Amino acid sequence: MSVITKRGDSGETDLMFGKRIPKTAPRIEAYGTVDELNSLIGVVRHSGVSPRTVEMLDGVQARLVGAMGELATLEEDLPKYDAKGYARITAEDVAWLEEQAHLLEKECDIRFKGWARPGKEGSLGAAQLDLARSVCRRAERRVVALRLDNALSNVNTALFLNRLSDLCWVLARFEALDAGEKAEA
Repeated sequence: MSVITKRGDSGETDLMFGKRIPKTAPRIEAYGTVDELNSLIGVVRHSGVSPRTVEMLDGVQARLVGAMGELATLEEDLPKYDAKGYARITAEDVAWLEEQAHLLEKECDIRFKGWARPGKEGSLGAAQLDLARSVCRRAERRVVALRLDNALSNVNTALFLNRLSDLCWVLARFEALDAGEKAEA
């Protein structure tokens, strides 16, 4: 089957389990922004960041795929989604992000000392992580809007994106430190 189906030519798109909605619907905005974030994280992975960052980002991307699937499913179809064994964002996923951020903060003595100026640190990976952070914040806003409209019951998805934006900030500072050490060597 070709990827070109022409089903979207009318301005609608498919959700999981055959439901169709307008491409401009808030749900599409939410999972489209998460998809954009996931793509950007793919770029970050290949921007010269450390193997440790790549490993963390791989875990993030695996979880984002589950988030996109859940966001592409109407609440009424979540029992079908769960029956198929598809991934959803859980409290454990949120805790995993917190743990990763706390480990880096402690190991590298990374503290919030004011707003970062993306790119100032001279690290492409750090600058791209700052961009990923800002896209993540937009995805979070889209997901929160779904929650406020009672169109998404899983609070963990918004919490995950909130913590992920924090982790992106920490990773950007970590990569900037790592770039500084490489420059001194």
